Amino acid sequence: MLNSIFRKWLAASVAISFAILLVLTVTVSWLVQRDYYRQGLKQLEEHAKAVEQTYVQLREGNIKMTEFRKEVKRLEQEHGVMISILGKKVKYLKGDLYEVGVRPDIKSWVVSVNEGNRIERIAKFRKQDKAKMLIVGVPLMKNNQIIASAFIYSPAADVKEIAAPIRRSIWLMALACAGPLILLLWFATRRMVRPIRRMGEAAAAIAGGDFTSRVEIRGDDEVARLGSSFNEMAERMELVEEQRRRLIMEISHELRTPLTSIRGTLQAMSDGILTKQEQSEFVALSLEETLRLGKLIDNIHELSAFEEHRIDFEFKKADLTELVDQTVQQFRPKAEAMGMMIRTDGDMEKSLFVHADPSRIKQVLVNLIGNALEHNKKGTTVVVRLQGQSHKVRLTVQDNGQGIAGEHLPHLFERLYKAESSRTFKGSGLGLTISRHIVLAHGGMITAESELGKGTQIHVELPLVRR
Repeated sequence: MLNSIFRKWLAASVAISFAILLVLTVTVSWLVQRDYYRQGLKQLEEHAKAVEQTYVQLREGNIKMTEFRKEVKRLEQEHGVMISILGKKVKYLKGDLYEVGVRPDIKSWVVSVNEGNRIERIAKFRKQDKAKMLIVGVPLMKNNQIIASAFIYSPAADVKEIAAPIRRSIWLMALACAGPLILLLWFATRRMVRPIRRMGEAAAAIAGGDFTSRVEIRGDDEVARLGSSFNEMAERMELVEEQRRRLIMEISHELRTPLTSIRGTLQAMSDGILTKQEQSEFVALSLEETLRLGKLIDNIHELSAFEEHRIDFEFKKADLTELVDQTVQQFRPKAEAMGMMIRTDGDMEKSLFVHADPSRIKQVLVNLIGNALEHNKKGTTVVVRLQGQSHKVRLTVQDNGQGIAGEHLPHLFERLYKAESSRTFKGSGLGLTISRHIVLAHGGMITAESELGKGTQIHVELPLVRR
């Protein structure tokens, strides 16, 4: 029955309402009982004062003992109370006072009153009494001596019976309001649970492969914030799914081209239509394609390790100026062979230290300089510039080549992305993505600027380490 949040919440609300009514009933009964006992004891205190005044008349000789007894009897009959007077054993007391009323079974009361204390109790006066009594005990004095103790008491009415009409009114009012209250709770609970139910439906849709499913957000409460987080999660999942599909398509495209070339070479050799010179050329081409395939697979494996944070870095204090100089020297022969020029610029005369893994930073340099050479034409100049700033060092790889269109720049660091202008050049399309992961792991950032016909600039910023 209670198999949904809506039913559970509704049941909990009804249970809480019932508990509140129960607590209210108990509280009202307790308050009625307390006030009743207070009023009863206060009235008995007034009767006790009347007994004391009558005793003063007896003590001063204004009335006789028989008249005293009659007055005590009158007080009992007129106010519906019972009076017991217990005299202390003193030489001048004749014992007549012992005959007024009965002695309570709890001796400590008598002892306390005989010591000069006034007491108030709610208990049975004698064991055989059927009900509790409201009891007031006062001492009777003569010549500054306590000669007797007076107890005025009356049955405590059943407070449950007194409070019954009030309790009955509360429950009747509760029953009258139960229908509208449950209906109101039903609507309120349904309204509160509705966004959660829609969220569940959207989650089921996403689990079924519909990553476009979203939930409507209203208000700014916890459920609305949960819905906003759910939509953000769904958007990311949709993006991941889109990237996964595009990755599969692009990997298929990257693999299809070299495989087609290798298959064509093998088919031509199998058919015997190639000369020896052509066979040698095609075999060299096929070997180059297999090397490219191997590099692509290695890059995909490495990128996967970066994305899953499985790459271990060996951080230490490294001289970035030295790394740049070494890498530029390494690429200079290749640049000259391609009819290009490569040089350094900026703060190359001083050492700039960074906390980094030198091999990974060099990998970034190789990727950036390699792209600048491979994706541009003869006559291009590549400049590697270092600039030391207050808390960071800025590395820029700049070329004056063909540049990249503005619509491609936001996607430049995505995996397997290639601008149309670079489709004819070799490369896996993963170098910049891997470089971005490396730079981010070093607490830096990497950005790109480019304009068609004017060239491209890749900026890398890393935290600077002071000597």
